[in-house]
Amino acid sequence: MALLAAPAVSSASPIDIPAAVPPLFRAAVRSRVHTPVAHSSFVSKFDLKTGQGYSVSVIGFSDIVGIEVVRNGPHNHASQGQRKPSRGRAVSVYVARGTVTPNRLEASFGDFGKVSVRFRPSGQVRETKPRSHCRGPDRFTSRLGAFVGSVRFTGEDHYISVRAHRAKGTVRSPLHLRCASRHLSPPVSQASRQVHEEPSFSPTLFTASSRHGVTATEFLMVQVGKKTLSLAIEEESKGSVAEVRYAFAVASSEDFVTDDSMTTASLTPPTPFSGKGSYSALPDGTKTWTGPLRVFFPGAPRVPLAGPQFEVSLASGF
Repeated sequence: MALLAAPAVSSASPIDIPAAVPPLFRAAVRSRVHTPVAHSSFVSKFDLKTGQGYSVSVIGFSDIVGIEVVRNGPHNHASQGQRKPSRGRAVSVYVARGTVTPNRLEASFGDFGKVSVRFRPSGQVRETKPRSHCRGPDRFTSRLGAFVGSVRFTGEDHYISVRAHRAKGTVRSPLHLRCASRHLSPPVSQASRQVHEEPSFSPTLFTASSRHGVTATEFLMVQVGKKTLSLAIEEESKGSVAEVRYAFAVASSEDFVTDDSMTTASLTPPTPFSGKGSYSALPDGTKTWTGPLRVFFPGAPRVPLAGPQFEVSLASGF
């Protein structure tokens, strides 16, 4: 599915899934979720207050405006019957093309609403600490101020409704830094150990993906050592608006159990997921992926992640 919104970008993008994923798993996720870098010299962002259990942010870069909705607190629906709480997150982002300048954000989201605001700088400027080994800028510079105008947004089935005329925010440049890692090489003692020691684990990756009409869904579960990442992504085109939903959780490796021959697997990710998925591969190549596994996105609860509509794979040592 082609997102009418533009490709995902690095930090501050509303649809950059890898940036939200813990560093331990980021390389594995990037191998499955391709995120080309957008060409933009700045990003505008402001947050809106809501008493409905959600946080709402408006983000603009390139010619893209996104309304990001994050559920606050525990995912009550998903937590029923779960074995333990989760360090998880579920997000829905509504994305549209619009006008994005350092002093203006404007876009129509169809039946969902509209954003039309201007930035009024306060004169206050903040800079991050400079980085080393950079190509181009070596720090982020943020102009503080207020976005003034009109924001109207109502989610599916009115699960959330926001009206605002003023909000504090920032215009930050650049969109991302091109700098080498601060840790260019490990300490000598650590490097010496790495020469003589083999890794004590082999990463394991399970994927399930489906596409139906204008909706694409993908579920990944990555096991690295004693930790497991569960990640669900759903992209849907709704006329002039694209909706990108994602949820992830990090828990112990016991959520992802496989046999030695990698022909069966049991997956029970924690909140914001619910239920269990069971995978099996027969000698003739037939694969099955069944169970009541679901994910709870803002505005789209109980999205199924298992069933015959999914193409599945299980691999180790990728």
